[in-house]
Amino acid sequence: MSDIYNMRPADAKNAIDIFLTDDVGGSSGAIERAERLLAGLSHGAEKAVGSAIKRAAISGEAYAARAVGKYYVLKVSDFKRYTQSKRRINTSNGQTTVDIEFRGVHVPLLRFDAKMGGDGRFRARVKRSSSAEMLRHVFRATMGTGHIGLFERAGTSRTPIEQLFGPSTPQMMDANDDVSQEIGDKIRKTFEERIDHEILAVLNGWHK
Repeated sequence: MSDIYNMRPADAKNAIDIFLTDDVGGSSGAIERAERLLAGLSHGAEKAVGSAIKRAAISGEAYAARAVGKYYVLKVSDFKRYTQSKRRINTSNGQTTVDIEFRGVHVPLLRFDAKMGGDGRFRARVKRSSSAEMLRHVFRATMGTGHIGLFERAGTSRTPIEQLFGPSTPQMMDANDDVSQEIGDKIRKTFEERIDHEILAVLNGWHK
């Protein structure tokens, strides 16, 4: 199935939920340790855990571009350009959840390893596991706004023309469970690395 779309750059979204109180990675023990060591300080554990989770979530957002790049021919800079993310941290009934929502429009096909061959035809490769796909009757054009893309004519006349797109970054994440798993693992790992530093920060009065 082709990953090339002839359409408007529609919006898509994907949410990744990470439960930091799962036993996976020992996150639950880290939170309990913070609560025990900072029991005598007002909101101490809350500050330490909250700061560590925030750092971990930010690292997960940044890592998403690298995780997607393992499976799709998309540069980190293009991932960031066509993606927006929003993180939410919730604590309820002793369970802390990091929810990261990724939103993005379909990425112009030109960004996916698109090259013109010696025959004058463009080829593009969306997935790293796929071969380059030949694009018939496709040409590169610059719009009045300065935007450059790959286009094809909608009919037999010169106009209108339609731009070609690949999938959106949320679709790339949703289509591959390994991507979501890798982002989750990165968040847990960063949380584990940060929590002791944040506990020390509270004990030393660095957090206000």
